[in-house]
Amino acid sequence: MERMKHDAARDRLALLLKIGIAGALVILAGDLLMGWGVKDMQLPGLEAQLSPYLTLSERRMFWAAVCGFAGVPLAVAGHFGIYGMMKPYSRKYARLYAAGNLGFLAFGGAGVHVSSVEAAFFYQHMTAAAPETALAATVKFAAYFLLPLYGIMIACWVLMVYAHLRVVFSADSPYSRKYALWSMPVGTLLFSLVGLLGNYEPVNAIMVGTFSLGNIWALAGHLYLLKKAEL
Repeated sequence: MERMKHDAARDRLALLLKIGIAGALVILAGDLLMGWGVKDMQLPGLEAQLSPYLTLSERRMFWAAVCGFAGVPLAVAGHFGIYGMMKPYSRKYARLYAAGNLGFLAFGGAGVHVSSVEAAFFYQHMTAAAPETALAATVKFAAYFLLPLYGIMIACWVLMVYAHLRVVFSADSPYSRKYALWSMPVGTLLFSLVGLLGNYEPVNAIMVGTFSLGNIWALAGHLYLLKKAEL
């Protein structure tokens, strides 16, 4: 009977992690839609970084926003699978992880993802209407509407990473410390190295999606580790 309960719990967590990976792939699709383009390096500074958004179609922006809006709740479900793996070893840090995850649910999809697409849309149309003030207006738009959302989301992300690492490095953890490699910051950093390859469409698209790829890295890694967990 106990064995059946154990297997059922493991199956539930595996399902959550698989749902999370699917959601993170949907978010990544949106990131790739937004990032696929070549930067005009003849432009100065921030204008060069934003230049790919000037040629994006409104349809691509729409679907990128939909991907973020739809994918985040699914990805959050996956992180509740990680929460379930942490809970037997530390209820305190598992709750912290869950709190950060709920912050992602509240501010990630309809907040950061959709608002980021809105900022690109705003910049594109401002450049067409008033190129001399487009950049300044977009920076102001981002400061008022994007920065607070990014600040909250980053705080939630830091909370999740901190709680996860505290459990991995605790004395009661069944995992070797090397399994800290299956964390979001490690995956994000690894994929960001692609940016060293230069200014190419696939490279720029991957760079926009590095956070989503780090998310997939963490969820897929924990799906692999699940067979080692004693739930």
